[in-house]
Amino acid sequence: MEYIQSKDNLLIKDIKKLKEKKHRKDSNMFLVEGFRFAEEALDSDFEVVHIFVSARGQSKYENSSVKNKLQANTKVYSISDSLFKSICDTENPQGIIATVRNKVVEIRYDHGFYILADKIQDPGNMGTIIRTAHAAGALGVLITKGTVDIYNEKTLRSTMGSILKIPIIYDSDLSIVQKLRNGGFKLITSSLDTDKNFYDVDLKEKVIISVGNEGNGISAEVYNISDLKIKIPMPGGAESLNVAVAASIMMYEVVRQKNI
Repeated sequence: MEYIQSKDNLLIKDIKKLKEKKHRKDSNMFLVEGFRFAEEALDSDFEVVHIFVSARGQSKYENSSVKNKLQANTKVYSISDSLFKSICDTENPQGIIATVRNKVVEIRYDHGFYILADKIQDPGNMGTIIRTAHAAGALGVLITKGTVDIYNEKTLRSTMGSILKIPIIYDSDLSIVQKLRNGGFKLITSSLDTDKNFYDVDLKEKVIISVGNEGNGISAEVYNISDLKIKIPMPGGAESLNVAVAASIMMYEVVRQKNI
């Protein structure tokens, strides 16, 4: 384990930059904090490039399973508590941060479903959608241009590690959605201009379930190419549902139908 003590260390400067979306994108890496998250990253098929352990977290690291799960090329560094605080985002850090290299994700055309997150803005909502998609066995999560950065600290934390276990696919121009539709997937969107009840739709085949922006709903671009427009019934009279709740309801209806 190498010890770093200078705030002017070039590696530390690079790691600090990963707190910004631009640098996460340019470097194709992101940060995960905490022993559980670091361990899940090491267990995944993502590459864990570095691990930084604070002086306060040293004892816990030595006794943790993280130490025994290091990947072949993972480099571990010990840094002071003050230096650690400068690269982390949490108020009460556990004493470990890992840098993870993103990976290329392949599109799957087999039977199942995708969830399309269309310009979702709230990190908690986006993280919950990813976590639920993982739990429900989705083929992946599609993300349109204008959606919150999924690698910011708040979104990552709300995924509870699921971001490492389900494919996340950026689709800036809906070309991937079109490829999936050409491969037999039907794009389902919610609409106020239909009487078709979501629970009457056959979800046992290939489907893409889309959910939209918290304030504006599904974008015109997605709406205009949708194959089926539906409503989630709300007999209580509410005008709308939280987007993460709506996504969860629809994903688990897929699960229910497949388990009948």
